[in-house]
Amino acid sequence: MHLFRSKFFYSFLVILFVCSQSTYIAPASAATVTEIDLRSEGYPGNYRENSKSSDKFVNLSSTVTSYRLHFNRIALANGDRVSVSSAYSTATQEAGTIYYSASGGYTTDVWTPWITGPAYVNLIVNNDGQTSTGYLIDKIEFNGTSSPLVNSAAFFPNAFTSASNISVYQSPTVSTYGYSSYVTTALNQLDNITNANIGFTNSTSTTAQVRISANNNADLDYFAIVQPYDSSGKAITELESKTWSYATMVLNHGVMTKWGFNSTNKQGTVTHEVGHLVSLMHQKNYDVNSIMKAGKKNITTFTPVDIANIQYRW
Repeated sequence: MHLFRSKFFYSFLVILFVCSQSTYIAPASAATVTEIDLRSEGYPGNYRENSKSSDKFVNLSSTVTSYRLHFNRIALANGDRVSVSSAYSTATQEAGTIYYSASGGYTTDVWTPWITGPAYVNLIVNNDGQTSTGYLIDKIEFNGTSSPLVNSAAFFPNAFTSASNISVYQSPTVSTYGYSSYVTTALNQLDNITNANIGFTNSTSTTAQVRISANNNADLDYFAIVQPYDSSGKAITELESKTWSYATMVLNHGVMTKWGFNSTNKQGTVTHEVGHLVSLMHQKNYDVNSIMKAGKKNITTFTPVDIANIQYRW
């Protein structure tokens, strides 16, 4: 995520639906709604000028047969547009359904038509010196079934040897920025999962296995981050098959504040990061109901998919 200052244009927004190819079908009678967080670059700050290549692929399970996306908000400057397309064109950077701003402005609560097959969401920006905040997609309604990552596929190839008694140090900054209760709640969630041998012990030692801190830097590009290290103090990458010696968790109060996080959003983010502490990786398909999906959270607890994976691994 890249953060920019907000800038809004409050004038009439014209929305055009231009369908190409046989992308859209009639709505089915039954569908499931699940939370997602798919944003244009910089949202809720401004998108970049002339950012024609900022396409976002809609990751979905192969078992989803049709779906539609919900735009919580679209805010565009004069002449800029958002498209949802099944066939991405490198020449025009768009195809399919076009949301076009005739004179700049914003709208809310917009569903796309029903889509089959892959799709891209694309923000096309002209070079006229004006930008706005772009788009936020917060829901997906779909037919078919979700296929989440399960069992070993849901985990990084590296982890602590055991999760039965992990020592945890919280820097004073965690309390300073008001995150102590969120951390405690998230750790207790893991502690209380039945049929999983997971436990955490509070420690006053800065050399504990898990070291949690918080900062207030709105210029950084993360809500929170977990970084594991090997016994030599070298950072372990996502793909390395190594044993963790210790891990750090950093909560970024500055970015969460800039993005308008409430207590639910904060708890969801901290719970998500605690999931990383037991080596859960991101669930990338938007149709999956999991705390381990990336983005701003409106859920605060591990879902049945997450719990089953934790029970499998630990």
